[in-house]
Amino acid sequence: MRARGFRNLQLPAFEPGSHFNVIYGDNGAGKSNLLEAIHYLGALKSFRGAKTDDLITLGTDAAVLEARLEGGPVPHKLQIELSSSQRRRLVLDGKRPRSTSVWHQAVRMVLFHPGDLVLASGSADKRRAFLDRMLEQMDPIYGSSLASYEKALRSRNRLLKEDSSDRRSVRAYDAILSKAGAVVGQARRRLIDDLAPRVVRAFSEVFAGDTPLVVRYLPRVEPTEDAIAAALERAFSKDVARGFTADGPHGDDLELRLHEVGARHHGSQGQHRTIVLALKTAELDLLSERTGRVPILLLDDVSSELDRSRNRRFFEVLSQAGGQVFLTTTHPEFILLENDRVDFQVDGGRVTR
Repeated sequence: MRARGFRNLQLPAFEPGSHFNVIYGDNGAGKSNLLEAIHYLGALKSFRGAKTDDLITLGTDAAVLEARLEGGPVPHKLQIELSSSQRRRLVLDGKRPRSTSVWHQAVRMVLFHPGDLVLASGSADKRRAFLDRMLEQMDPIYGSSLASYEKALRSRNRLLKEDSSDRRSVRAYDAILSKAGAVVGQARRRLIDDLAPRVVRAFSEVFAGDTPLVVRYLPRVEPTEDAIAAALERAFSKDVARGFTADGPHGDDLELRLHEVGARHHGSQGQHRTIVLALKTAELDLLSERTGRVPILLLDDVSSELDRSRNRRFFEVLSQAGGQVFLTTTHPEFILLENDRVDFQVDGGRVTR
């Protein structure tokens, strides 16, 4: 991997180990910048929510990320060029990919960072994004269906905001929303049916969650074409009054409950942390099973999130899973791994083994 002009990184060459890669250094040294660069190569966005200009080193106008991905049936060469004045340029195996879905199929990653606590404590849109990201890595059709749904939803909402909304113009988008929305909703339901028992198992067995956890799909509308079409028709007058479309998969949620009460408002911060780590463990397990390849796992300062016993159980699970893991820490001695690890120190954006 190479990075040029990205944050404070000075990375002419980075050759990680095949399993655990421990990235350590003082706060502000650039550990999370390295993790962010690796994550950008997979997700095509910053997990910190940074804009392109924030990613490019001060005083320069472009950044380049390059990597070679091996270990699967077919190796891939990745290149991303970021510019403050031009559109981002993606090159996959020497060619521009037809869509971002093609890229996501080639590069599969699972990330945990402290900001992910919003999956348990935040609004439903964070949990929908979590599900959508998983599905985009597993199903090439899902990404295009979701894009069609979101495009039609934006157009319908734009018309609803106009002073004199023409019913015929607004309803022209209902067929697209119903068809694409059914695909999106049914895919999410199937995913949660498969994901939920894995989350519950990780919550209780790996992270010793001390209360019963329930994980289930909570759709705004039953995900069928007929049900979505009927909901749009029924709510038309209210949609006009409020200026946006209320019903559809954009209102779905991944419900998380502890002792039959919502974890979002009633769970402690420790329980939220445990739930999110269980979600990520289940995500890694399910993606590995569905795709036949263990995704790259990125862990930002996870050792500070867990006590010693949970830390040890977590790394035992990761050791058994295999795959390449990158984790950051200020104290490498706290990472309870004795073998199969490579340590890298980061200081002022320089990475040394």
